[in-house]
Amino acid sequence: MSCHVCGDEAVGRCYNCGLLYCDKHGDGTCARCDTGFAEGDPRQDLISATRRAAGQRAGWWRPRPAEEYAPPACYHCRGIARQVCHHCHELFCAEHAGKNGMCAQCSHSSLLGLAILVAVAATFGAIMLAGLLLG
Repeated sequence: MSCHVCGDEAVGRCYNCGLLYCDKHGDGTCARCDTGFAEGDPRQDLISATRRAAGQRAGWWRPRPAEEYAPPACYHCRGIARQVCHHCHELFCAEHAGKNGMCAQCSHSSLLGLAILVAVAATFGAIMLAGLLLG
């Protein structure tokens, strides 16, 4: 990349206009921006009849603060979550993973529901068997 004035090796980018400059033609800002506008300046894009809006973003070359980022957290331990439960749609980590793509809570709940179903079926079967033997 080369200086926009002389074509030498560029050492930086102007904070105001974004053009590249070398050691001789800039230090934070380029020589053109340091000296302001001169008669016959071809940079008509820098002149505006209206004021710049307060919320308007700065040039792409200016540093910007990082956006807030929070990594996905496990519903139980707040560790980094890598999966989503198919049943309750909660995020969970490897330590709190259940079976078949579910979190530990949903996996435990599904096993409890299965145990209750087996208990009800066994009770119903025992009642039917007792009715057949006594009847």
